[in-house]
Amino acid sequence: MNRINLVLQGPDSVAAAQALREERLAKTKWPYPWSFPPDGAIRVTAGADTSGTLIVPVAGTPTQGLAYTVDEGFQFALEAIVVEYINAGAGGLWSPGDALWSLTLNQPVGVTTFQGSPIQGFSLVDIPLGTLQIAWKLWCAELFQPNDTIRSVFTNVNLADSAPNYFKTILLGWKWPVS
Repeated sequence: MNRINLVLQGPDSVAAAQALREERLAKTKWPYPWSFPPDGAIRVTAGADTSGTLIVPVAGTPTQGLAYTVDEGFQFALEAIVVEYINAGAGGLWSPGDALWSLTLNQPVGVTTFQGSPIQGFSLVDIPLGTLQIAWKLWCAELFQPNDTIRSVFTNVNLADSAPNYFKTILLGWKWPVS
């Protein structure tokens, strides 16, 4: 077998070395940050504290339950949600149609703007999704950009608006630096 030894010199060697560096770097990057958290990702559990809890409002009044704003310089993948009615007296029952909830993007409650909109599939939903023990996993993560604000908005239709009745929203996922 004849072997040819090829030695690159000058600009050709620089170009070959750069191509090799780029190939090796590409193999270290995960191509789908919405499926699995990439290196440097930060877990997001928006609303897991009291910020996601809302006393059931008076019937017919759309009310913000949670507002989560994606940090400057980050993207956010929403992977799972919890939207639950908590009623200590009746065991937390919420029949379809007793209340409506929506997730909106960049749309303050009661303000219709050209920039803001409901998030597809999460507009005027009449049933809870997920529980405090098991979140509702999305089949495909919803992606959001820096400074996007995601809000849960509740409208009480037929629920008692006295304590201890609450709506709870939790948004779960991760954020990572925009590259």
